[in-house]
Formats: sequence, structure tokens, C-alpha cells
Amino acid sequence: MHAEYECLRMFDMQNTDTNFRRNSLDLNLLRMLQMLLRTQSVTKAGENLGLSQPAASRVVAKLRYELNDPLLVRTRKGYVLTPLATSLREKVDEALDTAYNVFQPRNFAPLLSKREFKICTTDYGELAVINPFALQLEQIAPNISLELSPWNEDTFSSLERGEVDFALYSDESIPLDFHYRDLFEEHYVLILKKNHPLKEAKWETTKKLLAEVERYQMIAPRYPYKNSYITDDIYERLGGKGGHRFVSSPYFSLAPTLVAQSNAVALVPYRIASFYSAILPLDTIQIPTDEENFKYRLIWHERTHRDIEIKWLRDQIVNFFSSNDPLRQK
Repeated sequence: MHAEYECLRMFDMQNTDTNFRRNSLDLNLLRMLQMLLRTQSVTKAGENLGLSQPAASRVVAKLRYELNDPLLVRTRKGYVLTPLATSLREKVDEALDTAYNVFQPRNFAPLLSKREFKICTTDYGELAVINPFALQLEQIAPNISLELSPWNEDTFSSLERGEVDFALYSDESIPLDFHYRDLFEEHYVLILKKNHPLKEAKWETTKKLLAEVERYQMIAPRYPYKNSYITDDIYERLGGKGGHRFVSSPYFSLAPTLVAQSNAVALVPYRIASFYSAILPLDTIQIPTDEENFKYRLIWHERTHRDIEIKWLRDQIVNFFSSNDPLRQK
């Protein structure tokens, strides 16, 4: 009982200033407080932490000073905890658990996680990446959700600020401090309605094909660039003259629906053509060149590069398109 008595004497002699000197606290004080609350004994608490009796008394005296409470008081039946000490038990346990968890490896259980991942993308990314991958995600992590936002001029800044976890985009230049993985290489195909006159046309080169295509109205895609959209005239980039541009749209969904109902044609990425050919009366014509092929990327920022949950999802997406994707280029 000597240690308990000495601590109480020291507490009574100290200034009872109620200002909490937070800068003087450390984990060792919390560990001693936790053990004191468990054992209700300065001596036993010190022994459990490998402290001598004088050292334990000094630490407890400091705790009493910081908390402005004796923590242990003597009664006829021995020392008991004060009401404040009793109220601190759960808080101290939680505080130490939180502190220890900072230095422990994080565990991530996909089946139990309810994490919402935020992804910026165009409608092409939704159809080519999210649409097939979401079906697998539902099987391996049914409680995880994806929140999609449109790609815009602020997307890279949103990634830097942590407002967005990933972005999906083509192989444009990427600023420093960003990471990316190529998911697949994409190529363009010509889409046209079933029994379109072009299916009977004779051509041997891309140039001759484009000459035939330019006899028909065309639908051209538009894509976000800086703070606006620009028309991506693939016909001209392939060497054609670019016939009458019937509609220019930032949404790939418009081209297949219009083409299926008219003689208009469109050059679209293969994955767009494949998706809509399954639900609309469309035919495709392969373009005999790979000049306009592009790679599609998953992008994230350095600030989340080592986050265990971010790493898990990006590994799932990358692995899906490297091994399970039915439209993967051979």
C-alpha cells in the first residue's frame, strides 16, 4: 500500500491547475492508466509494465496531476477507483486500440466491406470497363459500390484532393504524381445497319473503304478536352475527306441507335460496336489499319497508391482485363 499512499501524498502537494497539458502526454501514460484501472493498484500496475515502485509512483502522480483527480482513494476495505477513473476505462481502452491500429497492417475483407469507390469516366469507360467488371465485382464483393462521375477538366485535381479514387481514360499525357495501368488496346470499326449497301461494296484498302463511307451521312464522337468538348473526326485522321457530318455527340450510345435506323454510318471503338451489336440490328466492318488504335487506362494518384482498398480494387480491374475479359485483344 506504500506506493498508493505515496502517490496520494504527491497528488495533494501538487498544483491542481485544471488546464490539461496535452503536449506532455504520451502512450506510456495511457498504458499506465489502463493498467491502473484494471488492477486498482499502483504496485501491480507498475509490475505488469516492468516499472519499479518509485517509477510507477511518479507516473501515476503525473496522471493524477494531468487529470486533476486522485484516481485511487483509500477506504477501510482498501483502494478503490474514483468515479472519474471508472468512467475512463472504456475510453482508455478505445484510445489505445486506435493508437496501436495505426501501426498495425490493415485488414481488408472484400466480402464484408461496404466501401464506396468513386470513379471518373466517359460513357465509353462505363460500357467498356464498368459494365463487364461490375458483374464480377458483384460476385466477389457484393456490398462494395461504385459511384461514377463524368470525366471533366477538374478530374486530375479531384484525384489529387482525394475526392475521386480512380479515373478511366485513353492514353493521353498524364501529369506527374499519377499512376496508371493499361487495361487493353482498342481499335475502331465501322458500324452500319443490317443489309446496308456498304456491305456489298468492293474495297481493298482503307482509303478506298473511306471513299465508299463518305457517300453516307456520318456520326462523329466528341470527347472532353480541357474545359470543353472537341469533335474527334476519325475519318479524316485515317486519311478520308470526311463526308457530311450528320451528328456529333459526346455520347457513344447515340451513334448505334441512329445507325440501326438509317443509312448513316459511324466509326466507333470495337467494344462499343460489340455491346450494341448484341441488342441492335447492326453489322460491322473491320478497318484494315491499326494507326488509330489506342490504349485505355486506369488512373490514380500517388496519395492513394499504397491504400490497401484502392490497391485491391485496381488489382481486380487490371487482372480482369488481362485474363477474364471476353473482348481482350488476342
